[in-house]
Amino acid sequence: MFKLIKTFQAHTNYVLGLAITPDGSILLSTGMDNLVKYWKLPSFELVKTLEEHSKSVNSISIAPGGLTFATSSTDTTAKIWEFDSGDVLHTLKGHKKTVIAAEISPDSKFIATGSYDGKIKLWDAANGNELFTINAFERNVTSVRFSPDGKILVGGGLGDSFHLWKIPSGELLKSVSEHKIVVSGACYTPNGDLFISIGSESLKIWNPKNWKLLKTVQFATKYPRPHVISPDSKIIVIGFDYKAQIWNINDGELQETIEVKPKGVDSLCFSPDGKSLLMGAADKKIRIWSL
Repeated sequence: MFKLIKTFQAHTNYVLGLAITPDGSILLSTGMDNLVKYWKLPSFELVKTLEEHSKSVNSISIAPGGLTFATSSTDTTAKIWEFDSGDVLHTLKGHKKTVIAAEISPDSKFIATGSYDGKIKLWDAANGNELFTINAFERNVTSVRFSPDGKILVGGGLGDSFHLWKIPSGELLKSVSEHKIVVSGACYTPNGDLFISIGSESLKIWNPKNWKLLKTVQFATKYPRPHVISPDSKIIVIGFDYKAQIWNINDGELQETIEVKPKGVDSLCFSPDGKSLLMGAADKKIRIWSL
């Protein structure tokens, strides 16, 4: 199903974040070398390098219109950037530890950040002002994601639970405690029909209308790393050490396992048309598969 078509060295350390512009013309990558890089598609020619973070750049999120993007960093900040110029519009300061995730809302009005200080913050994307802080977890936040309609913010972290908050009020809507040790991912499918939560040992598929648990998939390998859902909401890809696995979301069946050399699979993304899967890894390389 997946065919490896290209591998190239992209950074001088782990490749931690990948995102493609909505028009499919540019790949953005971030790394443990503190850099953000622009790659022209389909040639993968390097066209720009940004050096504004002082430590590892852990994640990247591009606004739906492609005009701005957000990054999170171990330097305890997140940044909002203008895409065309590469200029920093706002530096978001307030977390006390590593900011592991920064996510732009579907309407581009808000930025959500999650940190190893256990807090999730919501920011005004237009002016960079902090709107509220949620004491979400006792320790590390692992993921923050918006629902497709932008009305709900989802957070996962160290512990057995994931939580949902109303946007923009920050009101807690629901907490679900069904995992063990850590919830490394929790998000709606792009079409909003299903909800996926990923724990240290299993993947769970939920009906978000009534929160009925539809399927639990036990992992053969513990402690999944990054994950990405295809644009058509049909499959989810999860990275582990030395491999990525592809599951059918509707029935929870394992479709394929991609074996890779690097121990750390650190970032995954689909192209906007869903025809290509990209992986960033600990060997400093980006790999591209066609479907």
